[in-house]
Amino acid sequence: MVHFPKTTSLRASCAILTILAISDVSASTNSISLPPSTIVQYVVPTAQRDASASYWTLARMQAAVSASFVDDNPVDGDPPELQDSALVRDETPAAGLKVVKGAVPTPKTDPSVPAPGFPPAAHLGVVFFRANGVDQRCTGNAVVSDSGNVVATSGRCVSALTGKFVSHLAFAPAYNGTAPYGVWPATTITADNRWVVGRAVDYDTAFFQVQAPVAMKPSGATLSNTVGASGVRFIGQEDDNEYQVTGYSTDPGANPNTPVSLTSTAEPNPWMNKDYAIEGLEWDARSGVSGSPWVSLNEDTVQDVEVGMTSFAYKQFTHASFGPQWTSAIGNLYQTAAAIN
Repeated sequence: MVHFPKTTSLRASCAILTILAISDVSASTNSISLPPSTIVQYVVPTAQRDASASYWTLARMQAAVSASFVDDNPVDGDPPELQDSALVRDETPAAGLKVVKGAVPTPKTDPSVPAPGFPPAAHLGVVFFRANGVDQRCTGNAVVSDSGNVVATSGRCVSALTGKFVSHLAFAPAYNGTAPYGVWPATTITADNRWVVGRAVDYDTAFFQVQAPVAMKPSGATLSNTVGASGVRFIGQEDDNEYQVTGYSTDPGANPNTPVSLTSTAEPNPWMNKDYAIEGLEWDARSGVSGSPWVSLNEDTVQDVEVGMTSFAYKQFTHASFGPQWTSAIGNLYQTAAAIN
């Protein structure tokens, strides 16, 4: 069981599993000034999709890096979005971005049932992107959807800087140093504005649609019928329950081409503050693992239902990493992405 000690420091630093902080996407150079509780979607222009598909050569994938970002701990127990209101700038939203309004759509696909016939390792993979002019990577996982083309990852892997999105976003399922199933470029990104603008780790999850590689056969192949897809569930993690987390670590000494898994009980956010919607696992990885899926070992007989993910780590807790609770807010985000067909 993981037990995280309390601290009396109000301004201690924390290490976050993230990418370098400046995006180079030309269509997203404006900050996003939107209500902090909205779901936002960015539709990647066709030309950028084609550029992403051709950009990720074997050499570039192998050279992609992950970086760590150090931030202050929550002040006086307040959630990050209450502290960072100065980050919300009054500027025009980026071209191609829309605010999702109205009722949350209901996907036709049963979210709790994984795509049959595939092992979980087949649809785990690496998310590649560019930020700050640097080729970078996270972990991602295909999840069930109406289109069969949705990837779950951390919000920081699609939005590197406040109010902006990364460029050249793509997914390589079953990555092993090569892309055995090709590189699938992103077409639509769905994220919570409380992460994109507010940087609230409670909402540090995103989903993005992909399209098949040009050479993919048969024509019309989807991600889920090519490599499978996990089911999803949004009831939150339970303290002291056991979870398995799997991701691609790029830490020194780790093999960046092979995913690693471990099992740990879950513990709440150690700061005991208003950011209650965060859980931790005993995992000391610090690079490359943002977006790594969690599966429950207590509640699921089929170990291919994603119930959370690793997002970040506090500097003080060198043997633990944390992620947002997958409750209804993240569920609404998923439904919005999964209903796209």
